[in-house]
Formats: sequence, structure tokens, C-alpha cells
Amino acid sequence: MQGALNSGYLESELVVPEAPPQWDELREGIGKLVAENSGFCELSTVGSSRAGEPLEMLTVRGGPVTVLVVAGPHPNEPVGAATVMSLARYLLARPETRDGISWHLLLSSDPDGGRLNDAWSTAWPTGLETYHRAIYRPPVDAQPECAFPVEGFTGQLPETLALMSVVDDLRPALSVSLHNSDTGGSFIMASRAERGLVDVLATAAERHGIPVEALPSDCVGLPSPGAGVFVMPEPAAVADRPTPIPGEWVPAGGSSMHYVARHGGLGISPEVPMWQTQAITLSAADGAAYQREAVRILEGVLDRVPPTPSVFRPAVEEQIAIMRLMTRIAKENPQDCADQDLALLVRLRGAGMLLRHLDVLLTEMPRHAALLHERAALVEVFAKWIGTAELALRPVPFSLAQTVGYQMDVILGAACLVQV
Repeated sequence: MQGALNSGYLESELVVPEAPPQWDELREGIGKLVAENSGFCELSTVGSSRAGEPLEMLTVRGGPVTVLVVAGPHPNEPVGAATVMSLARYLLARPETRDGISWHLLLSSDPDGGRLNDAWSTAWPTGLETYHRAIYRPPVDAQPECAFPVEGFTGQLPETLALMSVVDDLRPALSVSLHNSDTGGSFIMASRAERGLVDVLATAAERHGIPVEALPSDCVGLPSPGAGVFVMPEPAAVADRPTPIPGEWVPAGGSSMHYVARHGGLGISPEVPMWQTQAITLSAADGAAYQREAVRILEGVLDRVPPTPSVFRPAVEEQIAIMRLMTRIAKENPQDCADQDLALLVRLRGAGMLLRHLDVLLTEMPRHAALLHERAALVEVFAKWIGTAELALRPVPFSLAQTVGYQMDVILGAACLVQV
């Protein structure tokens, strides 16, 4: 079995959709596979989302080692949906991949949030403007992947509880949470320093022409067993965390990788970018200045418009809090915070979701003069920020075959590491 996995797969065997499937398309596609291969697999409902969507998991029966793969840990990261579809086809077409391993594929941990990203994720390949104009990234405490138990944190969401139950029952040797980033390179976050992941990452990245990220902004200060692999420490208990600074972003609970680790398994999150970009030269001080300007502009709009709620308003407020935190970190650690793409991109997330919030308000108050004025002004700001990012980054989309292929190779390679 290890030889079968280590050999990878032939490019001609990889079937990748033209665009990441929407939730209903993914369910339909997996359902057809199950109907055609009922002797080897089954589809079960493991819970429900907050909006009542069934959380479905495909099980491909094999050996005693259990591998869990989760798509949609963040709803604005749709590459994993395509990977799950391609991986399911691959596992069912290659019996040797089931020798010694049983595979469990959760179709999405946040289908509700995923639906709010359909407008851009179906227009593939997408561009920076299309993506940021239609993005939805919920606040951290509304993300199932970020709401796992930590001492003092009890905000588990229904989707989180469902995934916890799956982990409790399966006790997977390996859990793979399929993330994708916007720009930069490929990297892996892991629950422990598994040295073999360095080679797995290097092989997958080289095979699919995706650079390895030297130091992602998410991983500043984290221990690393080798290039592109970073160990995420267990989150501190709420009582042991530093006193929150007013207005700055604060974490919620733990992640799925930590919950899996408590059961003795290896949890990993392989990141892969949607766009290849050129390296930028941006001092930490200049990046912080961008954040401060964006905070001032976005907060000003929120202060001036009616306080009518929408799903997007708290998401905008979260991006503002993130930028405040980034500004402080840049001041404290200027060397590691220089030349970071996120200094140009987080403000676009905030502006894009604020425009969506204003659009919701305008459906209720279509002739509200102040709202129309604020929206028009923000459209101009958004266009300016997009222009700056496009000029600096020169983004070119990676093909879905590259990003899906990378994630599949990481999954198959990591599975080799946990086989007994």
C-alpha cells in the first residue's frame, strides 16, 4: 500500500472539474459515485449546519488505518471541494489505495458560508477584483474550524460538534483540513513536528509547479521541522491568554488538528494559493500605514450608515480588528512582517464585504441618499486598492489541476506517514 501511495498518480488519471463545485453540485456528484460504487463506499449524514444543511461524509471502506479529509474549513476556500471530488473518484478507481486505509471525506464543514461565496468561486479562474467583491469570510467565532474546545471556550457550533463526534468515533490516524490561501506559496501547518511532511510538501509542490512559502504571515514565530512545514501549538486556555487589547482581533477556540491530536492522530492543514504572484518590496512600516488608513476608512463608513444588521457587518468588523492586530505586530516584529501580501489584501476583504453589507441595506432602503453616497465613495476606494494590489502582485491564477493535484499528493503522501 505504501508503494502505491508513494508512487503518486498519473496526471492523465486526475479528473478535475472546471471550477470548484458548489455545495449542491458536490453533493450530487458524490451521490452519483456512491450509487455506482455502493459495494465499496457509503454516504452518511453526521450532523446539520446552522441553516439546516445536512453535513455529509463519504466513507470509502478499506483497512484499519483511518484517514479523515475535511473540505470547506473556511467558506472562502473552495479548492478543497474540488479536491474531495477528485480524491473520491481516485480512491474508488484505484483499489490499492484502500489496502490498509479506510477513507472518510467530509464534504464541507461550513456549507452555509460556502453558499455566500458562490458568486465568485464559480467564475473560475477568478481575479482579485471578482474574488474580493463577492467574498464572505465570517468572524472567527462563527467559523466551525475555529470553534473546537479550549479550556474556557465553550462556543462550539453545530458543525463543530458534528466534526468532534466524527473524530471521537473514528479516532483518525490522520486528519487533513483542506485550506487554500489567496497568494504566496504552498505550506503545511501541522499538529506535531512530523519530519516526513517536509519531503511530502517538497515533492507535491515541485510536481505541480507551486513554490514553497518560506514564512507565511500565519506562521511567524512558529517552530518548523523543515522548509514550508510549521507546527501549530495547542491554543492556550482562555484564562492564560494575554489581556485583549481593545479593538484588536482575538482567537476563539482550537482547530480540528488540535482535537485530532488529543486523540493521538496527526492533524495537518495543507495550504495552496489561488494566484501566483511576484515578490513585493514593502516595509513593515508601510504595510502598517496601509492598515491604519483602511481601518479609518472602513470604520468611518460603518459609523455613518444605519446600524441595520447583516451577515456581512460582523465580518467587516473582524477584518478591521485583524488589521489593528497586524499593525501592532508589524511594529513589534518589523523584519518578519516586511514584504507581506496580506498588507495589501486584508483591506480588500474588508472593503468587499462592506460593499456587500451596503448592498443589503440598499435593498431595504433603495433611495437612502447617505447610503448611496457612502457606497459610491467606497467603490472608488475599492478600485484604488485593487489597482495597487494588481500592480504590486501581478497575480496569475494557478490552474485547478495544479492546486487540486498538490492537495491530493499531500493527502496521499501524509497517509503513508501514518500507516502502521
